[in-house]
Formats: sequence, C-alpha cells, structure tokens
Amino acid sequence: MAALVVVQRFRECQNLLDTIVANLTAISNLTSQRTVVEEAIRRTGCSAAYAAANDNALRCCADPLGMLLAFPESAAELIIAQHTEDVSALLRSLGKSQQMWCSKLQQAKEASQQRQQEGTSMTKAAASALFQVGGKECKEKSTPSPQVMLGMHALLAVLAQMHGWLQELILALRADLANPPRAVQLSQCLTRYFSQMEGAGCCAAILPLETALEQLPERVQREWEVCKARHMVDEAWILLAS
Repeated sequence: MAALVVVQRFRECQNLLDTIVANLTAISNLTSQRTVVEEAIRRTGCSAAYAAANDNALRCCADPLGMLLAFPESAAELIIAQHTEDVSALLRSLGKSQQMWCSKLQQAKEASQQRQQEGTSMTKAAASALFQVGGKECKEKSTPSPQVMLGMHALLAVLAQMHGWLQELILALRADLANPPRAVQLSQCLTRYFSQMEGAGCCAAILPLETALEQLPERVQREWEVCKARHMVDEAWILLAS
C-alpha cells in the first residue's frame, strides 16, 4: 500500500536526523579543537627561541598544548592534517545522509503518484462499467481515500522542505569550512531562521565559524519541527499513528 511506503520513508528520514546531528556536533568539536591547536602553535612559535635557549625548562609545568614545544614542527602539522581528514570524512557522511534523504523522498513520491494514477484509472473504469449487485446499481470502490491522499501529501511536503534546507545547509557548511574564521554562508541561514521565528526581518550578522557550528545541531532539530508545524495535518498524524 502506497501510504505504508510513504510513512516508512518518512520515519526513515526522521531517523537520519540523528546521524546528521551527530556529524554536525563532531564537526563543531573538531573545529574548536583545531582552533585551540593552531593558537597553541602560534604561541609556542613565539616562544621557540626562548625554549631553544632553555632546553632544561620544566615543561611538566606547562599547559598540555604547550608540550608541542617538545616535539618537532612536523608533529603539529600531522595534528592539523588529521583534523582536516576527520572533518572531510564527516562532510562525506553528511553528503551521503543528504543523498539517502533525497532517495527516500523520491521513493515516497513515486509510491504516492502510482497510487494516485491507479485510483484515477479505477475511477474511469468504474464509471464506464457499472454492475448489478442484488438488483441495485453499484460502483467499484477502489479509489484512494481523500483523507489518506491528504495525509500522504502532507508527509511528502515535510520531507521535501527539509530536503531543500539540508542541501542549503551542507553547501553553506562546506563553503565556510573552506574559508574560516567567519561563517558568512551559515550566518545567513541562521539569520533567516531567527527572523522567521521572530516574525521580523533583520540584518545578517556574520558569526565566527565556531559560534555558527555550535548552533547547527539544535538548528537542525528546530527546522524539522518548523517543517512539521507548517505542513502536517490531522490526516498525516493519523497515518503515522496507524
């Protein structure tokens, strides 16, 4: 049944949100760690001459990242390279999740369209082929319920809007991660969201990349709730509960 396919794909997409949020949280954490490491490298670089003249300095009393002085410069480069690779892997995972969302949305659309076409064909056939049952004239009742169709369309609308937003988010995320330390694209996404919530327009304040990344996991959850609030109807909730 088409409604079951649409409901199943809706639930599968909803489950994908946990993976998306987890990846965004990990990217935020790694970016913060990289910032700290880069700042430590800058500080230790400034004091390298002093350290070279005091090889017996008590490094055990330095903060942990100050211990970078005890290692060759290549060690810091390896740390940064590993952070870059980890973030790239998380971005690939986000991209796969977005593609899976798109695939599931397409499957749900096809199931709904097929059911609608079948219903139209059955309606035409019933209109042209009436039959007698117990002396009474009846039409074959095979057309899809209007309530079911309405519920399916509402679920599809939620998935479609969230899919478009996720595409925009991932593009903005890639652009800003490639051009730190400001989050120009992500700031625009967040500003549009908060202006919608407050019911008024506002100028886009450019956030630091770390600040924008910290807001993204909660922002994804809120966007999902916004999509449902905008499109869900009673018939859709009944489908999900059935």
